[in-house]
Amino acid sequence: MNDRLSKLNLARIAVTVPEQAEIQSALAKFKPLSPTVIQSHPDGCCRDAKEWFKGQSRVHHALGELPSPWLRARWHWGPLERPIHWCQIMERQVVDCGTLAALTLEGLKTVGRPALGVQLIQNYDINMVRDFEYLWRYQGGDYWTAGTLVYHECVAVLDAQGSGIRVWDPTVETFSDGAPLFGHDSIAAIRVIRYDNDPVTCGPLLNWRGFRLTLNEWSLLGQAP
Repeated sequence: MNDRLSKLNLARIAVTVPEQAEIQSALAKFKPLSPTVIQSHPDGCCRDAKEWFKGQSRVHHALGELPSPWLRARWHWGPLERPIHWCQIMERQVVDCGTLAALTLEGLKTVGRPALGVQLIQNYDINMVRDFEYLWRYQGGDYWTAGTLVYHECVAVLDAQGSGIRVWDPTVETFSDGAPLFGHDSIAAIRVIRYDNDPVTCGPLLNWRGFRLTLNEWSLLGQAP
């Protein structure tokens, strides 16, 4: 778990599996949320910051195979006001999950690795969700939570054939291959995003952990029968 989550009292955790109606209600609330896009000012400040980031990405990707392990050494996870620009990110020590996902996508694009944005809905203990809402109290509090369900952003790294993906979570620096589909910290729903102007080539269906995900549509995973 990351630096802030590790401070929470895990002894309180008691998670139930969400009903389909609860997931659908969360989807309706989160529908206006789109994957984070880092903005650029018209002058040179953002251009210089972005070029610095690209240079760092090339160096770090040359040293290891994981998508973005260096980001969490540079930025802590936490609340961030929106919109955010490239020059502002360089001044921050704390960024949110969407910004970490956007940075990861830019880094992978820089080194020529095909990747797409991912939206998740995850299930947590209600006490942890309340802690999240408290941390975000100056940025809207509960705009990304719905009961025990929370909105999250990650990155899909495509295989060579463009038909399968692995989901990289830059907030906790790990692939979600072993993430639970039931219980605490489980994935209740997933959506892989590809825009019309995206240069990544892939089919309309993507393989992930035995699921066939339809591109640009939400797929419901763990839920109560």
